[in-house]
Amino acid sequence: MHVPACALALSLLAGKYEQSYELVVEMGDRMRDLPGEETISILIQLDQLVQLIESPVFAPMRMQLLEPAEHPYLIKTMFGILMLLPQSEAFDILRKRLKSVPALAMLALYRPK
Repeated sequence: MHVPACALALSLLAGKYEQSYELVVEMGDRMRDLPGEETISILIQLDQLVQLIESPVFAPMRMQLLEPAEHPYLIKTMFGILMLLPQSEAFDILRKRLKSVPALAMLALYRPK
């Protein structure tokens, strides 16, 4: 995966949220073993992805954040991106966005079965 944020953006646009989550996990695993300049490149791409997520083309996806029970992998993907980002403007933007997710619906995701 040469441009992981592009693959992530495409999977998000396609509504393939489980695949998106798997990409985020893979990115996190790979970043641990990459040289510093490659890690920085991925972080820059993630920063740009967060900016793109705020654009109108991603509005339908953002609306799905209001239904975490129906889109659990979307929620996991967004929080995964947040965990990979260093504290920065993109981190703050995504954190504010995720604070808008209904808390009670989020609790339902973690209810014991």
